[in-house]
Amino acid sequence: MDIRILENERWFGPEVAHALDYPMDVSSEVTIDLSLPDCVNQTQPLLLSTEGRYVYAHKGFRASFSQGMLSITDAHEEIDFSEGFGSLRGAFLAAAGKHFPANGVLPPEEFFVSPQFNTWIELIYNQNQTDILNYARTAVREGFKPGVLMIDDLWSNYYGKWDFDRAKFPDPKAMIDELHALGFKVILWLCPFVSLDSAEYRALSAKGAFVCTESGDPCRIGWWNGVSAMLDLSNPVDEQWLTDQTDRLIRAYGVDGFKFDAGEARRYTPDQKTARPVLPVEQTELWAKFGLKYPYNEYRACYACAGLPLVQRLCDKNHLWGRAGLAEVVPNSVMQGLLGYQYCCPDMVGGGYYADFLPGAAGFDPELFLRYTAASALLPMIQFSAAPWRVLCTEDYACVKALMAQREEYLPEIMDLVRQSAVTGESAVRHMEYVFPHEGLSDVKDQFMLGDTILVAPCIQKGKTEREVRLPAGAWKAEDGTLYEGGKTVTVPAPFDRVPVLRRI
Repeated sequence: MDIRILENERWFGPEVAHALDYPMDVSSEVTIDLSLPDCVNQTQPLLLSTEGRYVYAHKGFRASFSQGMLSITDAHEEIDFSEGFGSLRGAFLAAAGKHFPANGVLPPEEFFVSPQFNTWIELIYNQNQTDILNYARTAVREGFKPGVLMIDDLWSNYYGKWDFDRAKFPDPKAMIDELHALGFKVILWLCPFVSLDSAEYRALSAKGAFVCTESGDPCRIGWWNGVSAMLDLSNPVDEQWLTDQTDRLIRAYGVDGFKFDAGEARRYTPDQKTARPVLPVEQTELWAKFGLKYPYNEYRACYACAGLPLVQRLCDKNHLWGRAGLAEVVPNSVMQGLLGYQYCCPDMVGGGYYADFLPGAAGFDPELFLRYTAASALLPMIQFSAAPWRVLCTEDYACVKALMAQREEYLPEIMDLVRQSAVTGESAVRHMEYVFPHEGLSDVKDQFMLGDTILVAPCIQKGKTEREVRLPAGAWKAEDGTLYEGGKTVTVPAPFDRVPVLRRI
């Protein structure tokens, strides 16, 4: 299928992690292959146009932008190319209504109303009962509202033995009971890998589990923590085994849910043998839909699961100002919404690279940590891992607390929007072009709308205490009462303890 790109047309999608490279237009020369996407974050088989057109094919396709044409090839099913919807918003609503309508279910409100805490940066691979309790107690003592607490990688002995390592967790039930008493919901890190040469591997292999080679032997999959076998969730054996593990953790210890890591399509290849003939992207979809069993869930990799009550985290960011760091937080969060993943959570404040947070680390930048906090503060969710009370001086830490106070001010409006998302499918976080079509805002990547009236413009440049904001037409009012005429670029203050916000009046 060949589609002529219109002169002023801009196209968005289909991968969250590449939001800085969007939109595509009549001059673009790029190919996006969804049959084997190299994307570690959410993906949706969807392209959206500012001129009210969309392309959707559930099992994926190859999209080539070249010489003013958009060519859609290699689809595994009929392509839906529809037009006549007038705007980016019109195209999204039409596509969502037909292909991925919201199901009316909102993830638990603890994800939104309180900061999330993740133990990764503080403990790395030394997850243990004593330090997790100290982390949670300190967060409450420092005045943070308890919410969802995520116990990260290596709380168990190895991958596939999904039980607490008793050398590090002598009484996990007592630990979780205390975390509940403090007001937290507790989520455990989980992945679809099983360590080789383990009792679990041998038992599952004997039952015909795992993604296999053409000869029928379990594939040895290389990933960031070594080489393992990988579950095949098209196989009832694998799906039932994992369900047994997760359900037992809930029954035995009172665990509330799971952080489902990995599962990205690039770990699978078409030549692998699976129980059912599924594409690599469909394995990612099956991994995500497995989490629907548990309301307290979190995903980083997802495919074709828009409109569902799955918490969607941005992939790990580095402690950097630019690409792969802070510069991606806003555009990637906005792209999540455009692709229908409305329950968006940015990465851990400051980024997820632990070495930057070790005592005396040369790479740590307190100003960058504050700007990370500000970029996340008015998104639907915010997640801390590096403890701000540890990594910051008193003055900078006070700025974090002030930003959390600002979040509390806007939380009633944020919650109204996310509750509406469960019904309408529209994200609380919206692209400027989505709300204000055809005003030349399609290339704006460092500011966003909360709903249709609140413009949020975090500062993402080092050493700056003011920033330029592109205002749509109309009248706008800053928090200090200053009035601005729309349809132009204005300069506003951007202190470290407050996110610049303007309201449409």
